[in-house]
Amino acid sequence: MYQAVFFDVFNTIIGVHWPGRSQHQRLPMQKTVERTLGRLDASWQAAYGRARSEQASEANLSSRFFATLADRTGVAKGGVIAPLRRNEHTLRHWLAVYEDTVSTLQILRDTCRLGIISNAWPYLESMLRLLGLWDYFESVIISAQVGLSKPNPAIYDLAVRTLRIRPEQAIFVDDTPQNVVAAERVGLKGLWLVRSPVPPDGVPAPYRHLTMIYSLEQVIPLIERV
Repeated sequence: MYQAVFFDVFNTIIGVHWPGRSQHQRLPMQKTVERTLGRLDASWQAAYGRARSEQASEANLSSRFFATLADRTGVAKGGVIAPLRRNEHTLRHWLAVYEDTVSTLQILRDTCRLGIISNAWPYLESMLRLLGLWDYFESVIISAQVGLSKPNPAIYDLAVRTLRIRPEQAIFVDDTPQNVVAAERVGLKGLWLVRSPVPPDGVPAPYRHLTMIYSLEQVIPLIERV
């Protein structure tokens, strides 16, 4: 049934080190601010993609403005990743591949096709290469390259089309429930990755129907039994 698995990147296959409290311990206000900034960043990435891809003729003035800003500040092409390229120790300090990532990818790639769907800047490709993960993936959809961002249904449609499969033949794994819901509406099997277990009464009502997993290794049986 399932021929492919698509993964989110940050907090799914790669962990980001936050100073002070771990991510699941952060105060509600801090989490709200981070989610808001994440949505704004995703919008910026999508605008960049529209202005710098084949959709350039369709990009409006604001998209072209923000794309130029991203280029001039170095954000799009590696303003953040550039210092990490020069120092592997620094890279490993700020970014870490989760313990279950490589073992899961090694098993899955022998039985299905693997892909990425990420709200990110173009330098994500360099990041995946630096961390030794790039070669596991046959399809890598980056919002700032395609002009779309999660949870826009079109980005999931694009992902499955790159592998020439139907949505119901793919699994999507993400740590953000809104993105999982959007993938399921398109037809993919959604898995909400929760690395720090949440009590049942702590799950918001709109997401209680989602299949929750606590490790990437829980994806393997879904592929092996088909």
